[in-house]
Amino acid sequence: MTHPTHSKNVVVALEELESDARKLQRIMIELVAPSGSPMFPLDFLAFAATKRHASTTSAFVSAINSWNMVVARSLLRIHIDTSLRFSAAWHVENPHDFSMEVLRGARIDKLKTRSGDRLTDAYLVKLHKDKHPWLPDVYEHLCGYVHFSGSHITDAINDLSDGDGTVEFLISDQDQRFPEFSWLEVAGCFREATGILETYLRGWGTTKQLSPEQLESLRSGV
Repeated sequence: MTHPTHSKNVVVALEELESDARKLQRIMIELVAPSGSPMFPLDFLAFAATKRHASTTSAFVSAINSWNMVVARSLLRIHIDTSLRFSAAWHVENPHDFSMEVLRGARIDKLKTRSGDRLTDAYLVKLHKDKHPWLPDVYEHLCGYVHFSGSHITDAINDLSDGDGTVEFLISDQDQRFPEFSWLEVAGCFREATGILETYLRGWGTTKQLSPEQLESLRSGV
């Protein structure tokens, strides 16, 4: 099926998303796990997050190119989930034990922080809201896209008549009624979530390069 072309601004935004995905792959190859470097349990979680990001980015770009806002928003919610749940490793007593529990099949939202709080999605959103004030509202709105809800009813309505109460429904995989701003907004939020993931991947890669003495000094705050 042939789709109309998005505006130049949207096209540029999608190119930036694909560039971000390549950058995260380079971070993994060059910083987190260069050839011959030791492997730790948290590395498995890092590879999983980067792989999920690459796959989600590809699908997200395809969804926008085909004017599929419903799926694009669902994928954005999934992407935010990846970034938040990877960051959870920084709030537990032992990140490697945490990674092994996840590898064994434990649900992250059932595990706890070092202070005893459950690592629910709502808790992780709260941890990040100061640096990313857009996150709480966007996350709450997007939850309606992951689970079948009223959000999908709204998206199925194409027009409401003010006079006779007529409702026009849209049964299509394309959502061309959204303005350029909406497509740029969803792409912008995707990039912001990628930024969260990049921060933690770089942090882990940098930590791996520290000597035992430097790491102990960092832990003790000296």
